[in-house]
Amino acid sequence: MVMLCMEGSLAEAIYCTICANAMQHAAYECYMVYHMFTGPLDGTFADGLITTLIYVSIYAAFYSMFARKLPSDGRYRTSRNDLFPMACILLFIWVLSILEHDANSLRDVVYHISDALCCYYIMWTQLNGHAKMRLKEELDGVKYTLMQQEKQYRITQETIDIINRKCHDLKHQIRALREMRESPERDEYFNETEQAIMIYDTAVKTGNRALDIVFMEKGLFCRSHGIQLTCMADGTALDFMRMEDIYALFGNAMDNAIRAVSELKDPAKRVINVIIRGQGDLVMIQVQNYHQGHLKFRSGLPVTTQRDKDKHGFGMKSMLHTAEQYGGTLSVSDDAGIFSLQLLLPKR
Repeated sequence: MVMLCMEGSLAEAIYCTICANAMQHAAYECYMVYHMFTGPLDGTFADGLITTLIYVSIYAAFYSMFARKLPSDGRYRTSRNDLFPMACILLFIWVLSILEHDANSLRDVVYHISDALCCYYIMWTQLNGHAKMRLKEELDGVKYTLMQQEKQYRITQETIDIINRKCHDLKHQIRALREMRESPERDEYFNETEQAIMIYDTAVKTGNRALDIVFMEKGLFCRSHGIQLTCMADGTALDFMRMEDIYALFGNAMDNAIRAVSELKDPAKRVINVIIRGQGDLVMIQVQNYHQGHLKFRSGLPVTTQRDKDKHGFGMKSMLHTAEQYGGTLSVSDDAGIFSLQLLLPKR
């Protein structure tokens, strides 16, 4: 019946049944403690009201603390490692509740309180275990993202080196061909070709190889999509960082900014501004861009606006992980439609 009502698997149905029984048993034990202190109930309206209040209060407390937090995207994630110990503990509680106790004795009061605490413990361990599971999955996602970006960095580095060499050679070949036979059509063709090639010959030189690769890669995309990228960067200030970390950090920051401004229709707002400079013993990194809509924040980080939240949102967490890895901080703000990302990293 439970499985049909919730449209879930058998394991989910058993899991919910165990949790529901733990909640009901905790409420019953609290009611029994009250009953032992007040004596036998006489069936009056007041007794019925108090009994109802006890059950409703316990149910509301369990719902607030556990029931609404346990599901993940409307599903209960469980396994045999969860079900078996929960079922054993609850079965043990049931067996003890059947045993006879001395009525109104202090030992009986302690028993009922302990029984209720055991039910609370069952739910608390589940909530705590699920929280640890979610954190582990997020960390695995961040690590996977960093690993993929390290691979992408090496591929991009090799690709850009090859393109630059080919374009450099082709530029000289075009100039040599231009000196042969002159005609307006030929000159126009050569001018267009040389202008296209010059895109690869105007890369930003920041003094840091990894940073140059990021700005080269993202700059080409911005130029072809009508996005203005401005950069004031002292790449030498990042010499203490690993090349892969620089690529991952700025790759994520630029991807987020590009995604945000790409949704804007006003060409004047399709602008990304990047500043990197040293300030004493610190390096300040700032990326600013316009965006549309209102951003929601959770734990100081913006919540991803992508529909598939399970596969997105790791970029910002990856940047935070990198900042903390170098002993720095990451902060974000949203002011009048301008998103600002700022990192402070201590120089090593």
